Amino acid sequence: MKREELLAKGYTEEQVTDLLNTFHNINSENKLLKNEVEGKQDLINQNLELQRQLDEINKANMSEQEKVEAMRKETEKNLSESRKVYNRAKVKEVLAGYDVEDELINSLVTDDEKVSLTSANLLKTRLDTIIANTTKKVQDNIASLDVKPVASNIPQEDEGMTKEKFFKLPMSEQVEFKRENPEKAEEFLN
Repeated sequence: MKREELLAKGYTEEQVTDLLNTFHNINSENKLLKNEVEGKQDLINQNLELQRQLDEINKANMSEQEKVEAMRKETEKNLSESRKVYNRAKVKEVLAGYDVEDELINSLVTDDEKVSLTSANLLKTRLDTIIANTTKKVQDNIASLDVKPVASNIPQEDEGMTKEKFFKLPMSEQVEFKRENPEKAEEFLN
């Protein structure tokens, strides 16, 4: 969705910027996760090759029964580790956009995809609830504030600000006028 479309739907500039930044951050994090998964897969493949070579050496010294048992154990171990790497990427995908520490993500990951994703979705739901409740409390607190805008003593450009009036203003009001009317203030200062 484009900035103009969001503005047309009634979002403020700040909200649109936040939404677009969040979307950009999620896309960036997804790209990083994909690269991480690819890198992990390369390491897994290297590990499997080294383990295969070690197994071949050990097999030369084992009986047939020992060889079969060793191969079974190694296969189970590799399968479990591969599932964990895959499930970690899936959990990170579910939690993309949330600032979740790696230690917490690691605590959610098992070699069972369903268990890992269920844990991640429960955490995501809880985080969404906390964010919604916090946002509502902040909005309620802001709405309950009785803040009245401060009237500015600074004449606007169309009220006939002159160089003399400008220099009679206190420094803080000169700065504010310059911020609001940079061209006119520059004219006075030159």
